Amino acid sequence: MAFLWQFTAVELNKHVLVTGTVLKSKTPIDKSPRSIFANAWYVLNSYRKKVYKNKWIYIKTIQKKFSIRTDKKGYFFEILPVKSLDEFKIYDDKQNQLMIHQIHPFYFTNQNSLVEVISDIDDTVIYSHTSSVLKRIYTLLFKRPKRRNKVLFSNALLDFFDVNKFRVAYLSKSESNLFGLITAIFRFNQIPSGPLFLTPYLKFKSLFKPKKGNHKLKFLHELITHLPHKKFVLIGDDTQKDMEIYTEIVSKYTHQILKVYIRQTTFFLDEAQKQKWKALQNTGVACLYFQDDEDIDMEIVELNAVLNSL
Repeated sequence: MAFLWQFTAVELNKHVLVTGTVLKSKTPIDKSPRSIFANAWYVLNSYRKKVYKNKWIYIKTIQKKFSIRTDKKGYFFEILPVKSLDEFKIYDDKQNQLMIHQIHPFYFTNQNSLVEVISDIDDTVIYSHTSSVLKRIYTLLFKRPKRRNKVLFSNALLDFFDVNKFRVAYLSKSESNLFGLITAIFRFNQIPSGPLFLTPYLKFKSLFKPKKGNHKLKFLHELITHLPHKKFVLIGDDTQKDMEIYTEIVSKYTHQILKVYIRQTTFFLDEAQKQKWKALQNTGVACLYFQDDEDIDMEIVELNAVLNSL
């Protein structure tokens, strides 16, 4: 029987975005390993699971039924033409109901606030060392969720947005295999909950050279175009392609981007980072290249002034 590994539904303006991953068999999702060896086994084992590929799943509400096909990685993504999903159920292609077992919230209503927040996770919200393959894998395998450290400035921003009831969506290049690990990290670090948009499932052999495509651009485009009356705050870092992606998005949707935050992950900027930062600045949108010890109180004061002017 199919197993719903990860599910996220997000209300937009007149649609609901649904996405997630389906596996071929049941597997524990949210775990809190008691040792580093248990953590390593849990992570490695997540790359051995078989996915429910190229199969139909069905979302049924009281009035409608939607058919969605998973891809070769058991992944699905669909924009449903409804404002909300009331009393919905999910079924596999044999009409077995797929229960949602995850602890992390899975349904996110459209908030009344004028601002939406979209944040990266790795090296933006939590320290992950993504710039080094070996350090990243070591951290994944041998640092249990409760031992993972969060970036204080970013999390202070997220807490501020959460208190003000701004919906925060997390858009990460981390693969869906790590869904249980990521949700445990969120719980232990008390990071505000929000939609988790992860890249499709990977096989173990792909771990060292993952091909993750334009996942972030796709989600950013869908979220922004389906929420045309809202402003967006984007948060990322300089270890991967956040600056390039955000520059492209800001250039296309300038009037909807309120501010961009980029975390500086190194003491000194190389020439490539300087050029990317200059390109982002040249878009004309407010942006901050922050370090971990940045004055968050001053930034909150400035944010409040901007928000009060909307």
